[in-house]
Amino acid sequence: MTTGRHPGRPLRDRQAGVTLIEVMVVLVVVGIAAGVTVMGLKGADRSARAQSEAVRLSRQLSLAVDEALVSGLALRLVWDASGYTFQQWQATGDEWGPAPVAALAARHDIRPPLRMGLADGDAAVLITASGSGPFRQILFGGTGAPWAVGFDGFTALATAQAPS
Repeated sequence: MTTGRHPGRPLRDRQAGVTLIEVMVVLVVVGIAAGVTVMGLKGADRSARAQSEAVRLSRQLSLAVDEALVSGLALRLVWDASGYTFQQWQATGDEWGPAPVAALAARHDIRPPLRMGLADGDAAVLITASGSGPFRQILFGGTGAPWAVGFDGFTALATAQAPS
């Protein structure tokens, strides 16, 4: 008479372990939860990017004002669709050249989908030692809450904007 038991092998209690299907179901649930969490964090990163870019530009504008005060030469913020840099008026010639401060002269790229633009549409912001000039507003948008940098020729301030 055969009992269905192999010799030398103990009888296994069906409640003693976990099946492969159960392990796979748990892994799928953990994977979905991780994916949702990462997607949520990327959304938070996108909205924070506009803020960090606005704060960075306001600090660089303040540095450019300091450089204009020290050197007595005008600087300008030049930007395009993919980024910006600062240039300084060259005292020896009648032209613009790279800013003498490496942090200003280095081009800073703006990664899509973030966009940068001026409220009045001009492509350059002038920074002089006198601090004179029209109020300029540089906008950052495209992801999350929009941010703006207000610049009056002497002071730069990054502020959150109401979503449109």
